[in-house]
Amino acid sequence: MQLVDRKPRARRARLVILGACLTVFFSAFEVLTPLVNFGIFNLTTSKLAAVFFFITVIAWSTGNLRTVLRRRSLDLAVLLFVASNLISVPAAADKAGALKFALRMIYAAGVYFGVSRLPRRFRSHLIIGGTVTAAVLIVAIMGLMENFFIPVTWSWVLGPFQQEHASFGAFYNARIASTLPYPTSLSMYLELTLPVALVFGVWLAERAPTAWRRRGWLAATIAGATAVLVAQLLTFTRTSMVMAPLSLLLGLLLAAFFHYGRRVWMMLAVAVGIFLIALGGSVLFSNKMGARLDLKQQANKYGASYTLNAFPAQLRPGGKASAEISIKNTGTFTWGRRGSDDEVSLFFRWLTYPDGKQQNVPFIITYLPRSVPPGGTVDVKADFNTPSLPGKYVLHFDLAHIHRTWFSAAGVPELKVPVEFTGSAGAPFVIPAPSSNVDVPEPGVVATPRSALWRAAIDIWRSHPVLGIGPDQFRQNYAGYIHVTPDDRIRTHNIFLEALVNTGLIGLLAMIYLLGAAAWVLFRLIRNRQADRSYRLFAIAIMIGLLAYAGHGMLDYFLWQTGISFLFFALLGLAAWMDKTSSWS
Repeated sequence: MQLVDRKPRARRARLVILGACLTVFFSAFEVLTPLVNFGIFNLTTSKLAAVFFFITVIAWSTGNLRTVLRRRSLDLAVLLFVASNLISVPAAADKAGALKFALRMIYAAGVYFGVSRLPRRFRSHLIIGGTVTAAVLIVAIMGLMENFFIPVTWSWVLGPFQQEHASFGAFYNARIASTLPYPTSLSMYLELTLPVALVFGVWLAERAPTAWRRRGWLAATIAGATAVLVAQLLTFTRTSMVMAPLSLLLGLLLAAFFHYGRRVWMMLAVAVGIFLIALGGSVLFSNKMGARLDLKQQANKYGASYTLNAFPAQLRPGGKASAEISIKNTGTFTWGRRGSDDEVSLFFRWLTYPDGKQQNVPFIITYLPRSVPPGGTVDVKADFNTPSLPGKYVLHFDLAHIHRTWFSAAGVPELKVPVEFTGSAGAPFVIPAPSSNVDVPEPGVVATPRSALWRAAIDIWRSHPVLGIGPDQFRQNYAGYIHVTPDDRIRTHNIFLEALVNTGLIGLLAMIYLLGAAAWVLFRLIRNRQADRSYRLFAIAIMIGLLAYAGHGMLDYFLWQTGISFLFFALLGLAAWMDKTSSWS
């Protein structure tokens, strides 16, 4: 009879662990387009994985209610964090948007509670650690291929995940984003997951039955860490260039102080050394990295001048036309033809005049008929589609170094043609002086300084000190305080200010308590030499990730991204699970 009772219980246990693994894995593979929509609510791949996880947790709890209801040390901290977001929703001007963000935090808290209640008998922390390791290696390899295998078209692989196929920083550095929407999101993901992969590799090595297998696991761990750290560098996220090695170094000191053994602290030391060597080498041999760190200016690699030879006198709205353009290469590299490593092609876009709103007009790529060396000139016939609605527009022609950057992002002026459509016809018009400048900044190229964002956050908070202005509302309101063009992608770039301005003093205290409680739980495990070896290994890994999150969070904010928030709370859940199960007999 006991055997009959145990089989369904074992199946439920395996299902709940599978749900946790899927949630952790898809935190790095979140398709941006929702698969299911319910008004303001939507379900992406990561959220659907979490729904499956929640269902398995409910099924698991029916036969293990006593285990599920046992209180964990972090439960109160997570509940207070969620509550601080919920009670601030009524203070928001955009209540639907605030509620949507608060619900996202409830989702993340659900991931925490599910992971913190995983079955003990299957050593769930090792299964989750293996899943994290597999995911980060896949993400890093895809990122490296995105950067080093430019001729391969990655849009069908990476397109569903990314906000853009490439994100460009200062000095036209192409920054990899892999399967996360922005390079900064990728950098935070790697900072959270690399320590877990390192200690998982050490654990596998320590379990190896022979010396050569042990050395093989350690070598494989170092090779994987190298791939992850190089991908980290290629995000060109300057904060991570400090926090990634610093958090690993702090973990190394903890491992040495609490006698983790030579393999652990040496593995962390090797990771720090690999990162610093890769960073130093990239500064010496990559003009991009030097410029990104403000050590030197890049050579004038990109340069072009346009001459409009012929343009239609009459245009039809919603139609197609052609312009004859001569383009001179005033840069320092040879522009390649279609399919080459240095392919350069011509694109167009329509912006309204004078407010500069980009129009959704089907694009046509104009490929260069031949390679163009520095100093050379090429004549092209550029086909373009026209907007369908009447009004004044500016037609922009811009070259792109495929999979690298737009020439305009490198400071090369575009070719601009003002066109006015009235009724069924359109024709060029002259913009009167002094409004002859029709330059419109490329979104994301001109960044608002963090200091200005922080001042705006403090100014907004002063008028809403207790509950703030509502979850995720800073990005809707900051522009009026510092008089810049609004961009709803911009947040405070500080986890504490984000909590303060959006959820007030209550939210700030909840955030501080959450991080402090997590650090204390992990510290107890780290110093407990009687605990299972694997528990201590994963405790120090999560502590390193927590240090990276807090340090990097002083200059950026990540919980808006569902994948990062799910991963962050899954790791907190794992910390709570280890803290509780390590004390059970």
